[in-house]
Amino acid sequence: MVKTTLCMAAICTVLAAPATADTLELTGVIRDFKRGDWTGGHLDFETAHLSGRGGYGKATGLVTMNLSEDDKPVYNPVRPSRDTILNEASFNQWYRDDALVNTSSPMKLTLSNGRDEPGGVYSYSTSSFFPIDGQYFGNQNLSHNFHFTYELRTTFTYQPGQKFTFIGDDDVWVYINGTKVIDLGGVHTAVTGSVVLFDGKVFVESADFAVGGVVQSISTEMASALAAAWSAAGLGAVPVQMQANGKYIDLHLTSQQTCTLDFFFAERHTTQSNFRIDTSIQLIEVPPTTISPLYD
Repeated sequence: MVKTTLCMAAICTVLAAPATADTLELTGVIRDFKRGDWTGGHLDFETAHLSGRGGYGKATGLVTMNLSEDDKPVYNPVRPSRDTILNEASFNQWYRDDALVNTSSPMKLTLSNGRDEPGGVYSYSTSSFFPIDGQYFGNQNLSHNFHFTYELRTTFTYQPGQKFTFIGDDDVWVYINGTKVIDLGGVHTAVTGSVVLFDGKVFVESADFAVGGVVQSISTEMASALAAAWSAAGLGAVPVQMQANGKYIDLHLTSQQTCTLDFFFAERHTTQSNFRIDTSIQLIEVPPTTISPLYD
């Protein structure tokens, strides 16, 4: 799981070569935390059941629509009713190295298209996503290590018709060009978030976004025009995200434009850890630029 060539002291500026095979190898950063229902643990992990901590279930709007200047999710001061995050300071530790609360290392995911040639849908799927069992802070009297985060930074070349889907638990946020397009926050069972890229826009899961700001609604007339353009491009059945009353974010993408896709995951509670990515986007990893001093 650990890539041998790491970016420890210097910032990496060279991207991996574009995918031309039947697999995508993507290296991100995993961070381990102590369970928060124990003394000295992080109070955002294994605490949703405690009094006043929000309870279980999907909670959209835990983070704002845009990444921070250092490309991390931003704590939303306007909190949803099912808030499972203690405060802004605690959240800012999820995806940043902090020797007081977490340890980190690089971790690679390999997505396969199940073919002997490039193209199609690349997938990674497991109902037991426990990549650091027995490591770092350990399992803490549990059957697995359930308290960690994982982030991936990637680039890709935009082509109309691309899709990205995640199914799993717990929190997941996905950003394209720094704008949030999948919002699966909270401590929950496996749920699905999926986007379609077409006509320079990102068509999102309607239930996870409210119309306003950059999020717009698809009119009946627009849906008809989109369906005609989709069919003319020979892309098959029109995705549900592009139907009337669906929602989209216009990123003004142009064909062959280089874009970023940032993926943030958190596992915060027993007893499940489902993790599935399906994508037709040929993602290219951006190697991690910082690793905890514990791994120098």
